Amino acid sequence: MKAEDLQPLDSAEIDAALKRLPGWSGDQSGIEKKIKFADFPRAMRFMQACVDGINQRNHHPVWCNKYNSVDIHLDTFDAGHRVTRKDIDLAEFLESVLIRMEKAG
Repeated sequence: MKAEDLQPLDSAEIDAALKRLPGWSGDQSGIEKKIKFADFPRAMRFMQACVDGINQRNHHPVWCNKYNSVDIHLDTFDAGHRVTRKDIDLAEFLESVLIRMEKAG
């Protein structure tokens, strides 16, 4: 992990990142997204499809599954629960998984 990955981002940096992340919102204390799937199995497939990438990044989301929805919250514990580059990177990865799943049907 690089030291700059743990530097809290300022509001402008977070706002710029959120513009590239459809459906995400938040501020310096965390970014989040609520995703609705067609059903429970699809929600579970999404979460399972993310596991390897999450572990590779060693940065784990706070997320909650309720039947066909997954609520995701990202912040960095080691930066005082502020948003860092690690959170943006993880959000971008999660979005890439969603896109792959949408293309696969």
